[in-house]
Amino acid sequence: MKQWIALATLAAVSVGSFAQAFPGNKPISIVVPFAAGGPTDRVARDLAEAMRKHIPGSNFVVENAAGAGGTIGATKVAKAAPDGHSLLLFHIGMAATPALYRKLAYKPLEPMKIQVVIP
Repeated sequence: MKQWIALATLAAVSVGSFAQAFPGNKPISIVVPFAAGGPTDRVARDLAEAMRKHIPGSNFVVENAAGAGGTIGATKVAKAAPDGHSLLLFHIGMAATPALYRKLAYKPLEPMKIQVVIP
């Protein structure tokens, strides 16, 4: 009987540890490696609004880091802390960057994981 009480107490205490909501108080950055006002920027802003509705208490920031065919924004995300607070929104045109640039500050196929594909 004492074991059941101890187990129930442990279960009740551990439930509180799952109560934290992502992302906490840190904003989620959606990095767009192209100029503001373009089609990729528009998709990022629509995506941020849609995600804001589905993740209560979240704060999304769209950052435009244009230049060098998208590699500046991609480098920024690749060097960010891997805590899920930096997202990269790119398009298929960036698939050519390894062929266009001899030296990149990131490995195009390794550091970033594809989270969502938007058709």
